[in-house]
Amino acid sequence: MTKSETKLLVGIGILILLIDILLMKYWVGNIKPDPFMSVGVESHRLEIFGVNILIGIIVFFIKKRLSILFFFNTIVCYWIFSFFWNSYLENNPYSQTRYDFKIENRNIQLRISENPNTYGIYELNPNPLDSLKIIEMGMNEKRGDSIVLKWWNGEIQEMYFYDDKLIGLPESPNPIELNKKE
Repeated sequence: MTKSETKLLVGIGILILLIDILLMKYWVGNIKPDPFMSVGVESHRLEIFGVNILIGIIVFFIKKRLSILFFFNTIVCYWIFSFFWNSYLENNPYSQTRYDFKIENRNIQLRISENPNTYGIYELNPNPLDSLKIIEMGMNEKRGDSIVLKWWNGEIQEMYFYDDKLIGLPESPNPIELNKKE
């Protein structure tokens, strides 16, 4: 292999590496992993592995020396993806805020989570064997300075959390004052 071919191969390798970094960062940003997706990361890693092997095989029939870069890239992409996945989780940790309120002498708790953006409304039972009864669960979405709580009940239903008040709970048409639980 001549010196110019080696330079060309290294240049193409660096270009592929830069494209990989940009694509992996974009892909992980779209996936928005949460701490409960640990099994999901393996399926994405297998996709990366498969695509690079497939490209390597196709390039092998076109230019054999260039295919080495794609086989090597299979390993490099795996580690780049893992780095961005872990970095996203470190910068977007799981957190949950709890709010208590009462309706008709029932103790109710609203839990709003970030990463993943979910919520749950639970009835706190005095019975120690079954202390939580799920009333409803769904996704939350930040809109301006309020949080929209969405669930599916044959059609999309919405409630609003704003200024420590829950608005639109089906069991209570009036806004409910919530107490934040530390």
